[in-house]
Amino acid sequence: MTFFRGTSTGNLTDDGYLVADGAYIIADNNSWPTVHDWDEDGRKDLLVGQEGIGQPCNVYVYLNEGTNAAPVFGDSTPVLFNGSPLTYYRTVPVIEDLDGDGLKDMILGGWYSDVRFYTNVGTNSNPIYNSYIYLVLPDSSTYLNGNPPRLNFTDWDGDSDLDMITCDYYGSVFLRENITPPGIIENNAQMITLGAFTITPNPVKQRAAFKYQLTRDALVRADVYSIDGTLITSPFKKYNGAGEVHFTWDIGTIDRNKLPNGVYFVRLTSGTEVQTQKLLIMR
Repeated sequence: MTFFRGTSTGNLTDDGYLVADGAYIIADNNSWPTVHDWDEDGRKDLLVGQEGIGQPCNVYVYLNEGTNAAPVFGDSTPVLFNGSPLTYYRTVPVIEDLDGDGLKDMILGGWYSDVRFYTNVGTNSNPIYNSYIYLVLPDSSTYLNGNPPRLNFTDWDGDSDLDMITCDYYGSVFLRENITPPGIIENNAQMITLGAFTITPNPVKQRAAFKYQLTRDALVRADVYSIDGTLITSPFKKYNGAGEVHFTWDIGTIDRNKLPNGVYFVRLTSGTEVQTQKLLIMR
């Protein structure tokens, strides 16, 4: 949405504000801009996800009515979902052909620490979004993926599949491999990878035993967070075969100033799947 804070001509003011339809672009709190040729006319447009407080939607497009060298943006247009303005709190939008069908899809990091994949059933010049699936499930108890997750995509391991890199609210950066097909199909149509994650004893004084199930071979990572969401340590990252997996973490070897008595969260991650358990340390 565009708010007036004075008048200006052109696409940029002397104090650095971008202008749309003759007014400063002042988005809501926690806004996330990205540049993309939304209508496929060869000119860069502006896509902005914002917090959505008091606004009817929170993903807007500003179409470029000028040139690439001197953009002139018109007033904001909401991105539609099922024909209505998309409403989802505090969004981070990314445009990417994630399912390999030649059409640009929209991926949103959102308030509940989740990542949604909106598949495009329209065209590249007129995207239509009618449904979504989760690439990262909501986590409203710990928000350990961030609220929202900041995200990007690249072929990290050179296997011709896109991988997803996310950065959480506290600055930790994570890699989720093979997020694109067949990864999307596998993560939504097959059995889950992770299951039955337990920590014993809990409370723990010296040594904690982690146990979890894998329904197929997978890379698994464990991260330990303080109750305020700060990443403390990552006890292990290992590739395991399917079946029951055991790992022992010797808490007693860590300086008590770094890991004092209290409540922590242990997050187990495999691909797009996350399980979190509360851990109480009482030495």
